[in-house]
Amino acid sequence: MNPRLATQVQWRGAVGSSLRTLVGAERVRLDPEGVRAAFGEVEPSGATCILGARRAWPALAREASARPLSAKLAAACANIPAGSTALALSGGVDSAVLAALLRGRVVAYTLAPELPGYSEASEAQAIADGLGIALRRVAVREDDFVAALPAAVRACECPLYNLHPVSRYLLARAVQADGFDMLVTGDGADEVFRGTSGADYLPIVGSLTRAAGLVAIAPFLDPLVASSAAGDPDKRTLRALAAELGVPQAIAWAPKAPRFAPPMDLTRHHDPDRVAALGRALGRAPASTTDRERVAWTTLALFARDFAGLDLSCAA
Repeated sequence: MNPRLATQVQWRGAVGSSLRTLVGAERVRLDPEGVRAAFGEVEPSGATCILGARRAWPALAREASARPLSAKLAAACANIPAGSTALALSGGVDSAVLAALLRGRVVAYTLAPELPGYSEASEAQAIADGLGIALRRVAVREDDFVAALPAAVRACECPLYNLHPVSRYLLARAVQADGFDMLVTGDGADEVFRGTSGADYLPIVGSLTRAAGLVAIAPFLDPLVASSAAGDPDKRTLRALAAELGVPQAIAWAPKAPRFAPPMDLTRHHDPDRVAALGRALGRAPASTTDRERVAWTTLALFARDFAGLDLSCAA
């Protein structure tokens, strides 16, 4: 079975795919540590905003094998069905390698945001041209990100400090509208090569993909692939494989660059009264000086609005 980018949440000894399913209408408090993690202020641990809740992202099982990374990735992709599956192609080496291994079996999609300095569509097109595959571009504007924000927060069940994860929701929604059932992604590559948990990001994009009606397939999370990735934080093995498969050298060996969405106007979703109540409950003064603060308070308020059991009357 192909490794799926699933989401699990732990709360009071129970495990489920949705925090709302576990908690229901029960009154719960805010978790200061979880909120701080959502604001990007502490080392992320998969924390959520509900006291005692944590996103469950189990440690990757690493199975020993002498086969090279190329053979392991090919095996992880072997059972991906043709015809019903699309590939999320960014401008990076992770999805580029998957595009090379899956050419002729899946349809490649890339998001093309009309936002200065944020789009990777040109890099994705260079990958597609180099591999000789077709690429479908999903054009989106700032208004698309902002309009989708409430649904995205409802799906991932946590606040955000940048709108970058919303890009996954927009892409997946377009892929699903075209009739596909599954989305292959390069998710997990950074985590397995660096040896980090990914609990602060992988469950979020997994939830957003599922909310758009798709199953997310992440070949880099296959245990055999993970065993080859250990101890290679610079992805030198993967980059060499990319060059061997025909990925343009400039992309195969490009250094990893963090992706953050640019500032956007969130005025339509800002709820000053709810933000003030959240600030009192958390014992902190809401600020809006930086984009991170504006996104965090706005999305925390959206989360609070949709979560029936959240108790803002108590000091967490």
